[in-house]
Amino acid sequence: MEKKNPLVSIIITNFNKEKYIYQTIKSAINQKYEKFEIIVVDNFSSDNSCEIISKFKNVKLLFNKQKKTGALNQIKSVEIGLKNCRGSIICLLDGDDLFNKNKVSQIVNYFNNNPNYNAVLDLPIIFTNISKSINFKYDKRRKMKSSIWPTTFPTSTISIRKNYLKKCVQVFKKNKFENLEIDFRLCCLFSIFGNNYNILRKKLTYYRQVEDGIMSNYHKFGKNWWIKRSEAFNFFFYFRKKYKRQSSFSLDFFVTKIISKILK
Repeated sequence: MEKKNPLVSIIITNFNKEKYIYQTIKSAINQKYEKFEIIVVDNFSSDNSCEIISKFKNVKLLFNKQKKTGALNQIKSVEIGLKNCRGSIICLLDGDDLFNKNKVSQIVNYFNNNPNYNAVLDLPIIFTNISKSINFKYDKRRKMKSSIWPTTFPTSTISIRKNYLKKCVQVFKKNKFENLEIDFRLCCLFSIFGNNYNILRKKLTYYRQVEDGIMSNYHKFGKNWWIKRSEAFNFFFYFRKKYKRQSSFSLDFFVTKIISKILK
């Protein structure tokens, strides 16, 4: 019976999301699936978001006390959530995103029917502002291509078995790549292993594009953007080599390396 109705841990990472965190937590609480817990890990917030979080009686609030760069802080927060959660399935959720009320039940159903898969990604609806939303663009050709990383699905669309996420986080800790967020890292590893994840073609997550998000320092074609892109290539090919996967280098790779070297 436990296999069909496992405990699910929703791990929410928060950094100054006072404007959105109430709605985010409510979307987690309002899940139709009954067997879940909610853990919020705060990352040095300076606004009133922690005060809002603490008003939810059945939500565990934890604190990340090890300050690093933005992307590494996010990974540390997820690690803290992992060490304090009890569920066998983890649904990651950023502090400004929302879950459809059927998300957790759909994820549990997927894992029950696909015991050999360690992770599943759902398709987000992207909110660019209050009145406008767009569909997420997913390029199927990038899933297994050896010359470039796969499409990066937002963190809040990633659901993953706890034991597998633990292994991924341990790998990430040993190789810093300080500009790369956990969603990019996970999607790369999923692609490299290939047969241990799938994409659930259902819109179960609402993803906000906010001006002060973790990507706000990386304006397209700006200096930081090129440096981060170079680091992304390093990460991708490092792990392809580590796990003995064949690689091929594209023109994009060489252009990125040249430009990022000049800008440094």
